[in-house]
Amino acid sequence: MRNYPKRNYFKTFRPLSALLSFGRLAQGYVRSINRRVRLFLIVLSLFCITLLIALIVVLEIDLNPFSDQEYYQPWDSTYRDQLAVGDIVFRTAYGKESRFVQWISGGEFSHIALITATTPEIIVTHATTNDEEALPNQVLATPIEKFLSPTFAKTYLIARPEFLPDIDRLYFAEMVAARVGEPYILKGREEENLYCTTLLEIPLQQFAPHLATQLSWQVLSLPGVAGEYLFPDAFLSLPDMRPLLIDDQWIEDL
Repeated sequence: MRNYPKRNYFKTFRPLSALLSFGRLAQGYVRSINRRVRLFLIVLSLFCITLLIALIVVLEIDLNPFSDQEYYQPWDSTYRDQLAVGDIVFRTAYGKESRFVQWISGGEFSHIALITATTPEIIVTHATTNDEEALPNQVLATPIEKFLSPTFAKTYLIARPEFLPDIDRLYFAEMVAARVGEPYILKGREEENLYCTTLLEIPLQQFAPHLATQLSWQVLSLPGVAGEYLFPDAFLSLPDMRPLLIDDQWIEDL
């Protein structure tokens, strides 16, 4: 019987064993790096969140200019006596909500209201979400000194709907004023709704149905906001909508 020399299989596989050991070390090193990267990303995320919260706190007035209702600079104009019941007030406020409305609509103004009284003070009626912290999401009657306060309003325009006779403008204003206290409902055209523009569009259907049909609605496809919606600038396109006052600049003599 032939005797074969014994082989040292350990020596044969020693390079492979060393390679496996090196692989395990490399894998451990990579895991260590990955843990450090993950830890760094977690710390960075926490820092960014903290910074964002701090910015929101510091910039609260810009994010919601109506958060402090006690302190504001009252609006005044040398032309206030020229304003009348039935005049329409367009406004763009400071804050993210106003910027969002401008962005999705492509318009200049983000809010609309109607002058419903001039004595003893000028009152505008409007459907809003956050103009009054104690009265959220409803139709409000607000003094124009507050509605157009430079503290809240970035720009504004007041126009007269001359397509309505004087008497109809009074009745139009009465219908709008009668809805004070009703809930704000932001829904598409095919659903029951009541927001700033439809507060005016609904009675307009009665007084000038041929013009109400000329209002240009916009189709939105955003999460939670899908369908046709009406934005303030649509009213400026109506015939015989006469601009009167833009940022305290009278357009022309009455």
